[in-house]
Amino acid sequence: MKSSPVNPSEQPSQAVPEPATMLATEKVVVRAGGDGAKPVRRQFPGPRNADVALRVTFERRANADLIAHAKESLEVEVCGVLAGDLCEDDEGPFVHVVAAIRGTAASEASTHVTFTQATWNSIHQTLERDYPNLKIVGWYHTHPGFGVEFSDMDLFIQQNFFGGPAQIAMVTDPLSGAVAICLNTAKGVRYLPRFWVDGREQPCRIPAPKGQGATGVGAASVPSGAGMSELAQLEARVSQLVQAMDEQRSWQHNFMLFCGFVFCLGLIVGIGYFIFKTYSSRLEPPQVRQMIPVAIQVGDKTVMLGVGVVEWKVPDELNAILLQEDLMRKEALEREAREIARKLQKEGKAPTNAVPGMTNAASPPTPAGTNK
Repeated sequence: MKSSPVNPSEQPSQAVPEPATMLATEKVVVRAGGDGAKPVRRQFPGPRNADVALRVTFERRANADLIAHAKESLEVEVCGVLAGDLCEDDEGPFVHVVAAIRGTAASEASTHVTFTQATWNSIHQTLERDYPNLKIVGWYHTHPGFGVEFSDMDLFIQQNFFGGPAQIAMVTDPLSGAVAICLNTAKGVRYLPRFWVDGREQPCRIPAPKGQGATGVGAASVPSGAGMSELAQLEARVSQLVQAMDEQRSWQHNFMLFCGFVFCLGLIVGIGYFIFKTYSSRLEPPQVRQMIPVAIQVGDKTVMLGVGVVEWKVPDELNAILLQEDLMRKEALEREAREIARKLQKEGKAPTNAVPGMTNAASPPTPAGTNK
């Protein structure tokens, strides 16, 4: 299978000596400013201490789009590019694939696919229109029914057109579902044993060097002594579970801190409001407006006693209570007067204006705003 670049007439100039293993073992180091792209600070969604040369994580939507594109054609190869970010955390760099952009207008055949100029124009238009903040971090193509080993032309494209230290190449077989991912290293193009989709580990196929037996298929499809053992896989799963629990505990801790902060803030605001209302609504003391002398007989002597008339502002709520009491008192007197009038009519007597409890000497009720 072949995947040609823009100029399909170019071929690899010389053969590369076959290495002892095709697995990438050395950690990828991205030097700041080397290609003008500064890694984005972000937490890797997979497990901690992932023992791979370069961690690669796919968004679920990007992986689904790539698989859907691969399965659209089971007769000819299809291709596209991977858009995302080069990220970094405390454990080093990793590639975060956010979108898979289809290589439309490509020259497709059963054993090769060609990136034409129209293909690149369409890719860059889609990238600028839909993903202006992303960069091309790799490419992908399919080998329908032919396995996932990269051909010499595929390796040539990876080395010459995607030569960044953190740019990857992916090939998938839509019939078997197998996947292989490779990247550029100091020793040439090497394969990765696994990648992650939305934090979940996915196995990759690693071909054996020529002259050696082929590797198996599945999670242990790596050369003997180079891949993860069952114990290592279990440790990776446990590490991922512990990380998920740590994240959940951290979220709960932050949520409890937020709730405590809101409660304390509400308590402080409530106490402050109570203190403010207490000081702003305190009653003013009575103010003496007039002194009236009153003569009082004490024994055989007359004593003058001064009675002070004061003005005292009564709060509104107390005013309302006094008014309501005065109204209730008037209603009670009116009911009593009607009862007396009915009783006199029954006895045949003319009603009088006299009302029990009310005499000419009775003083009118004191206004609620002034107490004497």
